[in-house]
Amino acid sequence: MNVKKILAAVSAVILTVALACIMTGCDKSGSIVKAFEAKEYTVTEISTDNDTAKSILKTAGLTDEQVKNASEYKIYLCTAKGLASLTSSGVVIKFPSGSALKDFLTVEDKDGNKDSSAYDKAKENGSVNGNCLYFGAPAGKEIFEKA
Repeated sequence: MNVKKILAAVSAVILTVALACIMTGCDKSGSIVKAFEAKEYTVTEISTDNDTAKSILKTAGLTDEQVKNASEYKIYLCTAKGLASLTSSGVVIKFPSGSALKDFLTVEDKDGNKDSSAYDKAKENGSVNGNCLYFGAPAGKEIFEKA
C-alpha cells in the first residue's frame, strides 16, 4: 500500500475522532448541575410557566417571545438553601448546541438585520458556558462559570 494512502486514511480517522469528541463534549449541563448541587443548591427542572423562572428571565431582558421560546429547552432553577435563596437563585437554560444558544439570543432589528450583540455580551460576561446560558444572581453565576 502507498504511504500517501496510509497517511490519508490515518488523518481521516484522527479527524473523525476529533470531530466526534468536539461535538459530544459541548454539553456542559451535567457538570453545571453537579457544581450547583456541590454548593448545596437545589436544582429543579422547570418550565417557563414557573413564576420565579419567568421573573428571572424577564428581569434579564428577554422578550416575551424569547421567554415563550425558552420552553423548547431544558430549564433548571438553581436555588440556594435558606435565606440565601432570596439573593442567590438563578436559571440555567440548556440548549442542544452552542449555535442554538446563539440563535436564541440573536434578534432581528427594525431593518431586518441580525443582531447578536446580546449573545456577545452574555459570552463576555460569563453567562455562557458551552451550550448553557445563565440568568440570575452573581453568586450562582460564579458557580456556573467554574463548572
